[in-house]
This record gives sequence, structure tokens and C-alpha cells, in this order.
Amino acid sequence: MEIEVLKEFKPKVVFSLEVEGFEIKIANSLEDLKLALELRHMVFLEEGLGRTHETGLDFDSFDQVADHLMIINLATGKAVGTYRLICSKFASHFYSQNEFVLDHFLQEEGVKLELGRACTHIDYRTGRTIDLLWQGLSRYITETGTRFLFGCSSMHTEDPAEAFSALKSLEARDGVSFEYQIHPTPDFQFPEAKTFHEKAIANPQILRSLPPLLRSYLHAGSKVHGYPAWDRDFECTDMFTILDLRVLNSKFAERYNPKWA
Repeated sequence: MEIEVLKEFKPKVVFSLEVEGFEIKIANSLEDLKLALELRHMVFLEEGLGRTHETGLDFDSFDQVADHLMIINLATGKAVGTYRLICSKFASHFYSQNEFVLDHFLQEEGVKLELGRACTHIDYRTGRTIDLLWQGLSRYITETGTRFLFGCSSMHTEDPAEAFSALKSLEARDGVSFEYQIHPTPDFQFPEAKTFHEKAIANPQILRSLPPLLRSYLHAGSKVHGYPAWDRDFECTDMFTILDLRVLNSKFAERYNPKWA
């Protein structure tokens, strides 16, 4: 995808909120979008993989059809957090479909919002930044009438034994569902996945090492659906998560949007 295509970018939903020295906003210009893509490049390519792209940006074809939630430090003007949001009101295909078969889920009634490419600047990886991102999500959900939040949540491992131990541990806590028959696409399947699942042993210690964002999804009431996917390009394991806002954790609802409670 050529960077020139991004010049055609237009937001689908627009808002801006100021909260204690930060601006929570949807990217509303090419300049805003580049700030988000620069942060993603820094986190996913430079930090995560030790790679760079000549543009200094992390982007793909889905960025054109997405909205981009941003957290801006008003003192520096820099983006310190971002989320890519793809809403079923404005798009018919999602990034997650590269990795998972979602046919049955996408037929379910209700507006669906894919959350992806979430990242924060290394100096702002705190609960506070995640809190700001959730405040932005709350506003976007209200604006679009979203019922389902979904997407890939990454674990920093390519070890199937570790991935399926995490899955088994979540199953023991009623955190896994096989509703909608979701499963990885052939290119993203772990070899012998069924065997690894059968032999996996629950290990609560693994759950403590899950990425903060995935933990926040689970705390909110999300479930992991189906087997994990192996993302060889980004050298990680992806869990597919769905949060039905009709069964959102009541404390979470009260904190971010009392209308959800």
C-alpha cells in the first residue's frame, strides 16, 4: 500500500475531550493520522521486532477505512497512545479475518467494533493511559451504538505449549467460549493445535503475565473465542476476544459509562 493513499483518509466519527493534561480524540487530519502511525511504528516495528520502514510509519490498507483513537500529551503535542477502530457501520471486512474465521460471529445482530493496533509510548505504559483509552472507547461506542467489541489480543510468545496453557487457564475461569465456531485461518494455525489443547495444563502464573490490555478486556467481561492464532510476521500468539456490552462487568460499566450498567 502506497502512503499516498492515506491522503484520502477521512474520519467517520469525530470528537475531542480534554482530561487532566491529555486530549482524547479521533484523528481528524492526515497530520493526526501520521502521529498515530509513527507511534505504532516505534512500538510494533522498532521496539517489538527491531525493524524499520522507510516511511517511519506502520500502516496497511485497513487504516484507510478505520478511525484512529489517540491520546495526546497537551504539553508536548505527542501521541502517547492509540487504537485503530473499525466499525461495522462503515466497513464490511476486518483485519481479524486475516487470522480467524468469523462468519458466524459477523452474522450476529448488533453493531460490531474491531479494536486493533493498540499501543502506548514506552514512557506512558500505565493504568492511567489505558484508562484514557477506555474513556475514548466509551465515547466512540456511544456515538456508533456498538454492541460488540472484538479483535486480536497478542501474547509475546510463539510457544504453542505456553499459548495453550494460557487458554486452558482461562477456560478454568470461564474465560473461553467456542460459540460462533471461531478458529484460526489455515495460515495462522498452530500445527497439532488440538493435541496441544488436550495436553495443556492450567497455570495461573501465566495469566499474571498476560499483556495489560488483554487483562483489561478480560476484567471487563470479554471471552477468548476458539484456539489462538500464530502470527509469524509479528512473532506472537493472538487470542481472539469478544466483549458483548450487554454483559459488561458492572463495575467497569459504572466507571466508564453508567448507561452501560
